[in-house]
Amino acid sequence: MVAEQDLRAWLESTKEKGMALGLENTSLAIAELGLPTPEYETVHVAGSNGKGTTVATLGAALGSAHINHLSFTSPHLVRIEERIRFNGRPVETTQFNEALSMVYGMVERTQISLTFFEATLLIALVAASRLPVRVLLLETGLGGRLDATRAVPADVAVITSLSLEHTDILGETLVAIAAEKAAIARPGKPLVVRHVEDSAVQRCIEACANTTLESTTEAAALPARLEWVHVQRAATYHEEANAMAKAAWAHLKCAETIDYPVIRGLRWPGRMHELSSPTLKGVTYLLEGAHNPSGMLAACAQLKKQERWREPWTLLFGSTPQIDMHTMLEPLTELCDAFPPAAIVLTEPQFGRYPGVPCTELKVAFNTLGLENAVLFAQPKDAVQWIESGAVHSTTVLCIGSLYLLGNVLNILGADSDDDLAVVVENTDAS
Repeated sequence: MVAEQDLRAWLESTKEKGMALGLENTSLAIAELGLPTPEYETVHVAGSNGKGTTVATLGAALGSAHINHLSFTSPHLVRIEERIRFNGRPVETTQFNEALSMVYGMVERTQISLTFFEATLLIALVAASRLPVRVLLLETGLGGRLDATRAVPADVAVITSLSLEHTDILGETLVAIAAEKAAIARPGKPLVVRHVEDSAVQRCIEACANTTLESTTEAAALPARLEWVHVQRAATYHEEANAMAKAAWAHLKCAETIDYPVIRGLRWPGRMHELSSPTLKGVTYLLEGAHNPSGMLAACAQLKKQERWREPWTLLFGSTPQIDMHTMLEPLTELCDAFPPAAIVLTEPQFGRYPGVPCTELKVAFNTLGLENAVLFAQPKDAVQWIESGAVHSTTVLCIGSLYLLGNVLNILGADSDDDLAVVVENTDAS
């Protein structure tokens, strides 16, 4: 038997392969694992923003209805088990390691080359086969058409909001990006899509629905059953997630006799996630993983509606590289202009797939937008310790930007237990 540390070392080594789009290796690996035919239903979610929140919201609704579910999302904030949640909680380490051992053994036997994302997806599928799962929720990693998750058969496909992102990989227009996302449509199955105003994008998605492909053979098959979901433009992303989750719920056989329980209070770690300072009385950290321009725009629109900014607050920001940092920061600048923070603290996310943008570069970008006098700490630990020392009086610390930064902060604050990292429902209403 391979030792746990050796299994984990092997999994870590797969990061060296970087990113590889395509379904061939994942499809081969799934076949070689010889997993039993799933008895659960599968929901596959893609989109530029909101896909993770939609998965979390649908999972929370399933949990409220006492329907066992397993979700696969990425990235993780603190530890890898977060990518595979059973009924909202990160899977047990022993369960993860058992599934990892099975994937490792298959790779040793077949010599199939896997990326880190592909390996973790396979671990999730093994875990799902060993747990009493009735619904599997899959979040795409990047795009859709060539994302490893499309190698998994699905009963319902969901596409959340679309925006220009990863243009170097997915295409430079919204139509091109929509085509990549809509390719997760499955033959004869529901394709639930947030309605878009752009007529060219609409036509693209309709064409994708009418020309679905079998994920393994690329052979043309039955059209998908396209369903547009109208969401108000000013809706928060929690409201969008509820709308998309409710639409997907209507297609689940296991829930056909159960009303969708609208989630009014969802603690989704790293997404509008509140936690109290461990040392400063009355200080709340608000963690928000708005890590691209469209995500920042949506998050700041939601944040502006809150009254908390009338009290002293501190901005803690860190980011991975952006194609256009100016566009990324504009909504945050507007929030700061409307409600000037007591301090702006810039830092560099650690331990992520992408390196953090140096503080000095962030300072230049902030200065260009009229936000000066930022405090710089290369290490998030030093930034948090400075805030926790009471160096500046605040009632709220808005930690926003890279999800890796949020993971750093959760770890530093000691808020990284399974309970802390679980998706928790605070309130539901029957729809």
